Amino acid sequence: MYLRRISQTKFALGCDVSLTIVTNMADDEVDRCFQKLWLQVYIFERSFSRFLPKSELTTFNRTTGINIPISPEFKSLLISAKKLGQQTDGLYNPFIVPALQKAGYKKSAVPGYERDRQTDYTSRRVVGPDCITIGGNWAKIPYGTALDIGGCGKGYLADQLGRTLKDYDIQGYWLSLGGDILTKGSDENENNISLDIQSSTDPSRTTDWIIDCPTDGYAVATSGTFRSKGQNIQKNGHHIIDPSTQQPAKTDIRLATICADTALQADVLATCTVILGSKKASTFLKKNGIKTALLQCIGENGKSFEKIIGSNIHKINSAELAGVAQNA
Repeated sequence: MYLRRISQTKFALGCDVSLTIVTNMADDEVDRCFQKLWLQVYIFERSFSRFLPKSELTTFNRTTGINIPISPEFKSLLISAKKLGQQTDGLYNPFIVPALQKAGYKKSAVPGYERDRQTDYTSRRVVGPDCITIGGNWAKIPYGTALDIGGCGKGYLADQLGRTLKDYDIQGYWLSLGGDILTKGSDENENNISLDIQSSTDPSRTTDWIIDCPTDGYAVATSGTFRSKGQNIQKNGHHIIDPSTQQPAKTDIRLATICADTALQADVLATCTVILGSKKASTFLKKNGIKTALLQCIGENGKSFEKIIGSNIHKINSAELAGVAQNA
């Protein structure tokens, strides 16, 4: 059977999730593959969304200061969150949710769920990532704190979905979870997968830059200072919180697109890069092994400018437009 591209898109994790595979598997095997992937997505959301009152994360946040039994998946997430917090010197901090809510991000952004009752963590304190204590099958956070894994969860899940696809006869895939994308292999024409990049001035459009994805696997994450609709955000506010000030970051970066080996790493480092700003970004990314990035910035004079890092990114030409539109 010839290679074909199959895509499915559903709403999950507060965003559109698009899963695309290139394969010559029979239809029934393709169906089983997608069923397994979507089951992973929805179980993850049910378990770790802070907007769901019965999720494992919400239950965990209700009881602080004592050892709480946790699932193996939650343990893996906490280990990753703590490690990335240490790696970024606290720029990534899973304890930032009280400051995030104080900035106005209390409600779910999912249409139809904006009025759902949410847990208010604004009276709780922000501590450093090192304050997560992890045991054999339990974990503990300090009394009067709260965790949110939204800053790394989609990247973590994308990597897990990629591991699931190792069990199937796949020529290539690209998995898009909001702003986090994981790719591997090639498309149905056996060409490398290429991705376009969202514009910082108009989120509904793309830039004229293209990312060339190596066939052995690539992750791309985008983070920016766009204001979410339906939130009670202060003027000039956004959801990227600087842990050092516990306020929306003062940054010249409107949108950071980071390429890495794993979606988890790309997810976290994209947000950290926004917090740091364009002057400190290159040193930070080099220190963390990132070789390719596009930073869309705004100068003191109000004019937009771009900062390009790495060689896996280039200006798109007219001959490439159709192919990129299909692969993005």
